[in-house]
Amino acid sequence: MKLQQILKGAELRIRHALAVASLLIPSVAFARPQFDIIDMHFHADLPDAEGPAGGKVCAPYSTWAPRDPAKPIDEYLDWFTINPTCPNILTAPTGAADLRDRDLAVLKRYNMLALAGGASDTVEDFRAHAPDRILPAAGFGSDGNFPSIASLRELHKEGKLRALSEITTQYAGIAPDDPRLEPYFALAEELDIPVGIHLGPGPPGTTYFATPGYRVSVGDPMRLESVLIRHPRLRVYAMHAGWPLGDAMIAMMYAHPQLYVDVAIIDYAHTEKSFYSYLKRLIDAGMEERIMFGSDNMVWPDAIAVAIERIKRAPFLSKRQKRLILHDNAARFLRIEN
Repeated sequence: MKLQQILKGAELRIRHALAVASLLIPSVAFARPQFDIIDMHFHADLPDAEGPAGGKVCAPYSTWAPRDPAKPIDEYLDWFTINPTCPNILTAPTGAADLRDRDLAVLKRYNMLALAGGASDTVEDFRAHAPDRILPAAGFGSDGNFPSIASLRELHKEGKLRALSEITTQYAGIAPDDPRLEPYFALAEELDIPVGIHLGPGPPGTTYFATPGYRVSVGDPMRLESVLIRHPRLRVYAMHAGWPLGDAMIAMMYAHPQLYVDVAIIDYAHTEKSFYSYLKRLIDAGMEERIMFGSDNMVWPDAIAVAIERIKRAPFLSKRQKRLILHDNAARFLRIEN
């Protein structure tokens, strides 16, 4: 009996000590992330970046129309971007300030952070109007011309370069493993900044009216393999998730755990059935922690909302998976808000 009393007294003293300690040690506060969504594929553009200002796009296109090569390309362009026939048509603003302000209004509405690519002056203009919502990036390559390494170093030194994004050399027929790109991957690894590279769809038929160098074949995700092996510390994400080359994309992500993807353009310009089936393939393959949201808004601010809502209502995604895609994976990839 006496032993039991001693043990009981000791237990009471321990509980008292723990209670006092809990008052002396400040509680750990787990802060809620500042942003709800991170857009890894945001364009800070001028209204004529995708052709004449005021161009239109379907969100989504229900079909990819055939073209008779004997007829002028203008007839095809009329279907694609001048007078498209679809239930939801997005029209680009014609004024630079209007485009910027509408883009930034969407970021505010959804409490978003955006990794913004584009000409440095335009990116900095967006950033000046929303400094807390824009991470500056530099994209290049669609015309086959590259910026100097020195100019990129200077942008980084000035705090105007957080990523190389997007590298659009696919439009010039230049693959990721082309030696001309090697200095840029080496620079990104040295500066420890991410790289986003265009792999996948361009505007349908773009080879015949906008970018004659575009080749589907150089967008094969497999062409990234030698880059990743040469630069093991490099953070890379494949834009458009390599659509429609899902087998190659999954194989590359499986073999190279540092490789991420974004789902830009296919999340608003493609049909829900097409987008969902491709996204589900990536999810079913176990890649849920490396899929990031991207809008590829270009000159259509309303595209961002369409893309977000597609993710939010995807019936096969859990609440956790939606959060991973819309925010957490990008936060981890960018090493922010962890």
